[in-house]
Order: sequence, then structure tokens, then C-alpha cells
Amino acid sequence: MMPAFAGPPEALGHGRKRRPDPSILVDQERIKPMPKVSLRAALIAGAAIAAILAGSIALIAPRIDPALAQDSQAPADPAADPAAPADPAAPADPAAPGAVTETKPDPNQVVARINGADITRQEVIDSASDLPEQIRQQIDMVFPQLLNRYIGLKLLGDKGKADNLAQDPEVQKLMSDYETEAVRRVFVTRYLNEHVTDDAIKARYEQKLKDNPPPEEVRAAHILVKTEDEAKAIIEQLKGGADFAAVAKEKSTDKGSGANGGELGWFSKEVMVKEFADAAFAMKVDEISQAPVKSQFGFHIIKLEERRTQPAPTLDSQKEQIRAELSEETVQALVQTLRKEAKVEMLGPDGKPLPEEQQQPEQPQQPAPQ
Repeated sequence: MMPAFAGPPEALGHGRKRRPDPSILVDQERIKPMPKVSLRAALIAGAAIAAILAGSIALIAPRIDPALAQDSQAPADPAADPAAPADPAAPADPAAPGAVTETKPDPNQVVARINGADITRQEVIDSASDLPEQIRQQIDMVFPQLLNRYIGLKLLGDKGKADNLAQDPEVQKLMSDYETEAVRRVFVTRYLNEHVTDDAIKARYEQKLKDNPPPEEVRAAHILVKTEDEAKAIIEQLKGGADFAAVAKEKSTDKGSGANGGELGWFSKEVMVKEFADAAFAMKVDEISQAPVKSQFGFHIIKLEERRTQPAPTLDSQKEQIRAELSEETVQALVQTLRKEAKVEMLGPDGKPLPEEQQQPEQPQQPAPQ
């Protein structure tokens, strides 16, 4: 299915152009697919971040079982490592004898104690907040490793406190920075919850549909040959009652569609080369072209099978992307307003104010209309 808000296509063989990315309403420059991350690399990276937060210089990396050292998309086989520690929060196997109905783990469940102080499941999960989304979606699978990592972090932090580092100027500076970050994060989250509403998302969705109405599509088949004389002979053969699909299988040089009776499926006008598209969209349903259609690929005999308006994307399929788009715009607008209200002066390397034209931030580049 072709998207309603597709960008300009690129040329492809046999009269077709490459179909645009089906993710409509998406700023392709801003949204990139999340790269795959191995569990080992992600957990070690997360441990390093947590170590900085704990004020430590080094942190012992958590032990990752070989079965878990693969890409996070591949679940580990529990039987691969008989010595692996049991997940204290994992639900029982429903297929096992005497198994109970699976229940959601209690976030307040105590999963460890350090010198008599309880550690809850939620504390361990919270410590993984900076890990990649792929891992956070599989918390139960890596929970034993996360728990061991968190125990190490707690021990390092407790040791620092025992050494009276809580009031150290360096620690106080870090705490001030973390407080500013936390306040900013909570403020932005609440501001967006207030301004990026479901009604605002729906309004943007409807405006996009209005600005980019779904195009017309046709479903067609074709027979491609090298010469005009061959094409004319086939047209006469079809007029005499020959079956279009059978002739396409036998004579079309486009072997991909020819094997399927010449079938090209549904397409909108912009994805075909101009000569082919102009001819196909000018035809009536069930009509076969009465003259060969010449393109850079040869000569086509076209059969138009159906015509329709391309289905519009649903609001649900676009909701999260529009939310991200509106969130970015809302924060940018707020920053611009706050900047106008504040006295901001930018200085050069010599300590002198920059020229007026350099005092204003660059405006974010808006995506070209699709």
C-alpha cells in the first residue's frame, strides 16, 4: 500500500519507480531507526553511566552469560547455562507441573538486602532507565545481571558516604547539576503533557490529511516487449480473444511481472515513469491499450484492472510520530519565548560580546512539505 504523504520516488526498472518509505507524516531526517545493541555492550554502558552518578571512578562490569551476549533481539535459552541465577521476579513456567497462573511482579518486592537494608525490584528497574529501549522492554530476561550491577553501585556509593564524601565540594557540584537536570526534565514533561494533548494530535493529523489528500491509485497489468511491431502484433492477438495473462507469461520481457500474468498491483501516478503513468491513468477499467506505450524500457501493452483512492493512514498509526513532532515544536517555541524574556549575552573567545547577528540562535530547519 502506498502512503498518502509520500515523497518524490526514485527510478526503478521496468517502468516502475522505487516506492517511497511507508512511514507517512515522518520527518525522515529527524527520526532514525534505533540501532541494534548487544546486551553486553548496553549493560556495560549503563553501568558506566550509573558509576558516574554514584561518583565513582571505576565499576566492575556485570557478568553477562554467553547466552545473553547476543543481540537483544534474540532471547536467551535458559537451559544454555545451568548455573545461571534464577530470576527472583520471573513468573513460573505455566507448562511446568504444579505451575500457578502468571502474575505481574510486585515492584515493591524485596529482591536483595545489603547490610540489612532492603533493595526492591523497582529500585533495580529504575537503575536501568538509561539503558536502550530494547533492553528495558526485556527487564525480566536481564534482571539477575541488573540486580548484581545495582548491588555493586550501592556498595560503591555506601563506601563513598562512609568516607564522608557527601559534603565534598566536587560531590556538591555534581548534585547541583543533577538537581537542575531533574527539575528541567520534570518541567518539560509536565509542560508537554499540558500542551501536546490528544486533541492537538488529532487536529495536526486532520490538517495533514487536508494538506495531503490521498492520491488516486490504479491496479494494472502490462506486457513489455522490445519493438513496436511486436507490441502491435500482441494487441491484435488480444483483440482476437487471447488471454492477457497467458500472453504476458509467454512474451513479456519483464519476467518479474510476466510470471504473474503481467500483474503490477496497486500504484499511484508518481511511482511510474511518466509515459506509462499518463497512459494507465487515462484508461478505463477493463480497458486494454489500443496502441503501444513507449518508455525507456521498451513498448508496453497495458490493461487497467481497478481504480480507487488510496486508503488514508489511520490516526492510531500516526499518533506517536505526530506527538514527537508536536513535542519538539512546542519545546522550541517555549525556549524562544523564554529567551526573549531573558537577558542573554553571548561572548566570544576574547570575552567581548558577539555581534548582534550572532546573538540569535539559528532557527531549526523545517522539513520540506511532502
